[in-house]
Amino acid sequence: MNMSTSLLPPSLGTPQNLRRRGHALPACSNLPSLRPSHSLLPLQGMSTRASAPGQAASTSGSSSRQRSRRKEDLVDPAGIGATGTSTTRLQDRGGDVSLSRYMTLPVEQYFVLDPSQIRHIGNNRFMLKVPRINIFNAWLEPEVEIVTTSSASPPKVVLQAENCRIRGSEGIESWKLDQRFCLSFVTELTWSSEQRLEGPGPGQITGNAKLEVFSEVIPPFNLMPRSMLEGSCNVVMAGLVNTLLPLFLRKLGEDYTKWAAEPEYREARAQRSMPLNSLEEAQL
Repeated sequence: MNMSTSLLPPSLGTPQNLRRRGHALPACSNLPSLRPSHSLLPLQGMSTRASAPGQAASTSGSSSRQRSRRKEDLVDPAGIGATGTSTTRLQDRGGDVSLSRYMTLPVEQYFVLDPSQIRHIGNNRFMLKVPRINIFNAWLEPEVEIVTTSSASPPKVVLQAENCRIRGSEGIESWKLDQRFCLSFVTELTWSSEQRLEGPGPGQITGNAKLEVFSEVIPPFNLMPRSMLEGSCNVVMAGLVNTLLPLFLRKLGEDYTKWAAEPEYREARAQRSMPLNSLEEAQL
């Protein structure tokens, strides 16, 4: 599946045009079970500090953001989900361009892999638009608000879904799925290095992702045995997580290598943290 699911530090989202209109991006891949309308490049692994529009949704859908309900609010929901872990290895350049420094860049300096799928909406929040997913004879286009946080001990960046709404085909819209499901999505990024003193050395970034969805079962899906329905969806979810997470981490590692090696690239990223008046003076 070519789907982006990544909101990650340096390679996730980034404010745009000096006015903090940034974008972050997820990772994608091809999964036979899920066929998004178009492919995306990585999603800040799946967990990271911070998160393309798909095809046009049915005109009957509401455009407002929908806060996910709690599992307790739902009637006999089906539970599906997946977890995944992946690690990418790289060379930590150390010093002022160390992996640790890269992973703790300010939110506005996050790298945007695909601005069409992720946008910075202020502070530590990003909006992720997932490419179209076909399931049975229906299609979905989730839109998820991601909150990014970080900690120094242990060092990590966490991406967590807060609000989510679903656009979809006519049937999906008429079923009002926004009112019938709840979503829990957390991605955690950690990193380590074996560099000695200030010199380069082996390093790695590890991503752990956990996705849980609870949804009321509506016709005609209620005619299927619950175990079969949940099993089929779990296979799709597992394929999605285990495809996107490694891809995202690989792209994140490639971006770090470029950031560490190219002063001009680092400078362009750093300017996103400068006040507008300072930027204007620097360009004179």
